[in-house]
Amino acid sequence: MKSVFLVKTPLQLLNAIEAKHYFKLSSGDCILIIMGDRKSQPQLLMLASDTQEWGKVVTLNNVNMFYGDPLDIISNSIVKKIQQLSLFKRSFFYVRRLNRISKYIGNAKYIFMGYTRYIYMNHFANITQHEKVILLDDGVGAIEYAKLRKQGVILEPNIRLKTRVKRYGKVFFQGVKGGEAENVTFFTAYDISVDKNDQVVRNDFSYLRSNVNALTVSDDVFFIGSPLSEVSIVSQENYFLYLNKIKKYFKNKTIVYIAHRRESPKKLELIKSELNLKVVLFDYPIEYQLASIGPRPKILASFVSSALDSCRLIFGDELKIISFTLDDIIDPYVEEIGAVYESYKSYTSESFNIVSEY
Repeated sequence: MKSVFLVKTPLQLLNAIEAKHYFKLSSGDCILIIMGDRKSQPQLLMLASDTQEWGKVVTLNNVNMFYGDPLDIISNSIVKKIQQLSLFKRSFFYVRRLNRISKYIGNAKYIFMGYTRYIYMNHFANITQHEKVILLDDGVGAIEYAKLRKQGVILEPNIRLKTRVKRYGKVFFQGVKGGEAENVTFFTAYDISVDKNDQVVRNDFSYLRSNVNALTVSDDVFFIGSPLSEVSIVSQENYFLYLNKIKKYFKNKTIVYIAHRRESPKKLELIKSELNLKVVLFDYPIEYQLASIGPRPKILASFVSSALDSCRLIFGDELKIISFTLDDIIDPYVEEIGAVYESYKSYTSESFNIVSEY
């Protein structure tokens, strides 16, 4: 019986690889469906190609909507050209493509979902018979999502009216079955408490940890950037104030700013010009980059990032990790970000520190 992995981001794919090995699934029985956007798609395809973990790799927008095996590459040049038109790459056609995949594979053993509240992933889980739905980490959102499920919250709090209307439109016009599963398994690196109907399986990155390469170690500090100002968790002005303080904190060291793909190009240019920091955008998730590609720093730092959790598990005492706390967090994110820092406190050690005064 096949297992299906639905991913939107490189980090979801990295966690999918860990899940595949944890649940001891053979490559031939695993179908990877890539649902990335313009920014994440190249990284997803590169990582999928490099790791060679899957029996089938399918880009959702390339699934044949009309006939034949939906998992095969379209050979008919006319049909291929038609389906490459921008019109047919709109999310409106996702349902038809997912329906064809579901009908073709029949029952699935496991369905792994990378983005817990992505309506199209939920749709696939709802139309496909399966033994279990397993949720993969994508950032620190698993902490909040587990809490909301425990509270019985179906829709995200503070969701915008426009987003809510668009969801109802997808249900009415596209036939999306976007309801969330009654019970799920969290495959997570976080210490979370779940509803009685849900389960937790701890992701300790054992597979990636067992394949860490001997790489060059850099004396530079790698600071993991974040789109905190882009999503209005802190203002951009305060974000730069924090970075300036961190620069002074590491006054005798060179800081390499690891950009997040969701950070605005304008902001990254200001980080270069105003703070005089070297800005780098990796082709791979940072966990894979540091474990398999290199170089690896002696110190890894950030404000809040899922990479701090995963790198703590992967590298242990070999990598010093620092989380810098944030003040002036904008509502409604105060509680959510506070919960992340609370989780960090549970594993502070000589190699993992939280710095509040800097």
